[in-house]
Amino acid sequence: MKLNKIIEEKKKQVEREKKKETAKNVAVGTAIGTALGAVAGLLFAPKSGKETREDIANASKEVVENVKEKVEEGIDLTKEQYEKIKSSLQKNVEETKEKIEEDKTKVEKEAEKINAKSEEIKEEIKDSVDDTKEIVEETKDNIEKIIKE
Repeated sequence: MKLNKIIEEKKKQVEREKKKETAKNVAVGTAIGTALGAVAGLLFAPKSGKETREDIANASKEVVENVKEKVEEGIDLTKEQYEKIKSSLQKNVEETKEKIEEDKTKVEKEAEKINAKSEEIKEEIKDSVDDTKEIVEETKDNIEKIIKE
């Protein structure tokens, strides 16, 4: 059952990775689209060269800030997911260790019961063998008496 949980967690992790990749692509696409839109708007706007260069510089700074912001968000999300997965795995490991310890204790108790029962059976067999020896000895003595008579 724990193996299923681990497999399920791995599937979820893969899905999260795909979502992160998609979010990253959207962020990059948005940043590139914003930059291209800003540059196109500036280039086609009726402004002087100096103003256009300033607008391009400002737009570039804005794009860089947007990209930095999206990257930081992605890093934060990745760290958060990592911590969740790590915590979940630690919990699963602890639960598995506890279950193994419980099962070990049960097996040890059953082994003790089996050993005790085998000792009882061993004693019963020994007693039966002793009883059988006595009966055989008595029968032998009776047969010898009958033969002598």
